[in-house]
Amino acid sequence: MALSAQRLKRLVAHRERLERLQEQELAGAVRVLRLRQQALDASRAGRVELLATDAGADLVARQGIIDYLQRLDREIAAKDAAVRHSLDDVEAERATLRERSRDRKAMESLLEKRVEEERIERNRADIRRLDDIAGRRWFDTNGVLMAEREGRE
Repeated sequence: MALSAQRLKRLVAHRERLERLQEQELAGAVRVLRLRQQALDASRAGRVELLATDAGADLVARQGIIDYLQRLDREIAAKDAAVRHSLDDVEAERATLRERSRDRKAMESLLEKRVEEERIERNRADIRRLDDIAGRRWFDTNGVLMAEREGRE
């Protein structure tokens, strides 16, 4: 069953809406990635600052710094994993957006093809109608004359 131009227009509009929604999803994933990257950068900067401090000779202070550094390292590793996960999410959203865009473009090309086919068919129908009218006029004019000639002979 061939789709009408109106149906294709509705499908194209629907695909455009899906594409816009996907663009919003991608923007959200990029925002999450940016926030996670900022948190990771802040944790790394905090670790560098802690390493730059002088704990002195106090054994308890040094042990506290070492414990805190270990916690920071675990936190940095977790945030790094979250950033990698966000990168995967962003790439998945981009792939989905490319697919949505490809679908919309395919529907648009089908619509253009359908509109062109309908235009060609209208032109053919107009040509047939005009040929029919011209044929009738010719027959009306020439047919009467030929009948008169045949009657005279």
